[in-house]
Amino acid sequence: MLTHEQNDQLSRVEGDAPMGQLLRHWAWFPFALSEQIKPGDAPFRVRLVGSDYVAFRAPDGRIGFVDEACPHRGVSLALARNEGCVLRCIFHGWAIDVTGNVVEAPTHSGDSETFLSRIRSQHYPICEAAGLVWVWLGGDPVGEFPAMPFMELPGENVWMTVTRVDCNWLQGVEASLDSAHVGTLHKSWIPKLAASVRQGATIALSLKAVAPNYDVERKPFGLSATALRELDDGSTYVRTTQYVAPFVNIVPGSEQSEGSIFMGVPIDDTHHLLFFGYFSDKIAFDENTPRVQALIGNGRVDRGNFAPFKGTREDRWGQDRALMDQGHFTGFGDNLLEEDIVVQVSMGPIVDRTREHPSSSDVAIVQARMLLLRALRNRNAGEHPLAPHNRGWRAAEASPVDRVTPADQDWRTSVGA
Repeated sequence: MLTHEQNDQLSRVEGDAPMGQLLRHWAWFPFALSEQIKPGDAPFRVRLVGSDYVAFRAPDGRIGFVDEACPHRGVSLALARNEGCVLRCIFHGWAIDVTGNVVEAPTHSGDSETFLSRIRSQHYPICEAAGLVWVWLGGDPVGEFPAMPFMELPGENVWMTVTRVDCNWLQGVEASLDSAHVGTLHKSWIPKLAASVRQGATIALSLKAVAPNYDVERKPFGLSATALRELDDGSTYVRTTQYVAPFVNIVPGSEQSEGSIFMGVPIDDTHHLLFFGYFSDKIAFDENTPRVQALIGNGRVDRGNFAPFKGTREDRWGQDRALMDQGHFTGFGDNLLEEDIVVQVSMGPIVDRTREHPSSSDVAIVQARMLLLRALRNRNAGEHPLAPHNRGWRAAEASPVDRVTPADQDWRTSVGA
């Protein structure tokens, strides 16, 4: 159980909050699907760790990412004209290019070159990978782009979505790391997921033991959290989620060599972006892929707003009690991720962890909290957030595991851990 001070340290990211400062200088932030930013479109508003930005794509494919406030008088550049390679503020016509430089200031008479050279522009490096656009907010030096198994696959083998969630970022990260909830919260969806796999699916075994034992190991990227479910025949169902700190959980899929991606990216203290996706070295994904169709119950697939839910606390966020009477466990039948989001939001904008009573299956969540608190201490000491474990690592080391090991074998030996 955390203290109020620790809960604030972990959750608060706005302004000069230590966690916000840590994240800016630690991680690349995904902020949009690549397809959401098109040449010629209106500027794309972005809010990350309590600060506001806009992004736009030039005709040559480059993406500019700049502060939302125009450097002249602070007018929102979300209102700006997209003139190809520049955004032009509608107030006085100042123009900012894709590198963040002010290239025109029509209101200034005289030596414009000297005037423009004195304007400090903020350049935010951009990278596109795995169907997402990522930004580095931490200035120089620019951090190394993360190595993760889905980064190495062709574009058609990675399928990504995004949803805005009305609660703190850490509630999203913790939910993705929690394997124990799968067999309870998602029990009405598991049979559908299992049926989407041609040869059957081990994921159905998550219904067999809802209180798994955990084996958690520190890694150079964060944590390797293995949920172990003992089965009736003495074998063990092994599901290893890789937590690539601070945002990313790489979760086992429905069979080996594939997985799910969950990222909880802080918008501000009380909102986050949930990036969810599938990856596989065998399957090309689109909206009609059985894995994708197994997630949805209403036929709606909007990758830019994948799992919205209806209602508020006053009406139980649109929960369908009649559907529950018909046998659905949660009453949220539109989308599997809707179940994840509604339980996170129901905790409140920032959950009070001082009132929790963690159980034996919450070991990975507790370890993740300790990792983040340690990262804060490391930053104050001038060390890498993941010191002393921050050696180099290969993408394959962060691959999830989904396997049944025989009764007469140690699970580590069986999966090659």
